Amino acid sequence: MTKPGEVFEDSRVYDPGIEAIVPRYDELHDAILNAPPQERSASVRVLELGAGTGELTAKLLTRFPESTVLAVDHSENMLTEAERKLETFGDRFEIARGAFPDDYPTERAEYDLVVSSLAVHHLDGEEKRALFDAVYDALVPGGWFVNGDVVRFDADHLETLADTMIQNWVRSKGWEEEEFMDRWEASDDYDDPDTLTDQLVWLREAGFESVTPVWQYYNFAVFGGGKPQ
Repeated sequence: MTKPGEVFEDSRVYDPGIEAIVPRYDELHDAILNAPPQERSASVRVLELGAGTGELTAKLLTRFPESTVLAVDHSENMLTEAERKLETFGDRFEIARGAFPDDYPTERAEYDLVVSSLAVHHLDGEEKRALFDAVYDALVPGGWFVNGDVVRFDADHLETLADTMIQNWVRSKGWEEEEFMDRWEASDDYDDPDTLTDQLVWLREAGFESVTPVWQYYNFAVFGGGKPQ
């Protein structure tokens, strides 16, 4: 049985599969990597929520070569693949199994950077607000939270437009549309995206400053904010 985030039951095919499902997947990751204020040479303590197979984790460890990352995910299959992928980074990463906001973050004023990619949309609105509060507490003063995720449009015609865009993208990647739609609709059972506007408001209510969208392509967006110094 698949769980939230497990669009593909076999974690070994998750990476090529998600690139076929999520338009401009690499651009989304680039926006997450470019958004934090820390210099590349800085010693950055990172918490990644919903690390999946460790694709973004590896990019973070490469982008910030003095960094350490705690990579959290609920899926044992995903984390097994992540551990294999990240072994070349030695002791700079740690893997933990757990959910958020129930299990993580657990520390106060511990991290310079908290990131998430394509995971927070599995939470409902109240859970998102609780997570944003917990992330705020987990950051050191001046730390940043950056989230790349699925967002919902208020306008029905824009939701329809986004669905059409995704189907066209999938066809361009050589997938059979029927196979894709079966996977996409199955994953919808665990999805609860909110509007970008609402989430920016919730970040401000949690205490974040400089709250802003960084990148958006239809209903995929990167956004975040910083904890005041």
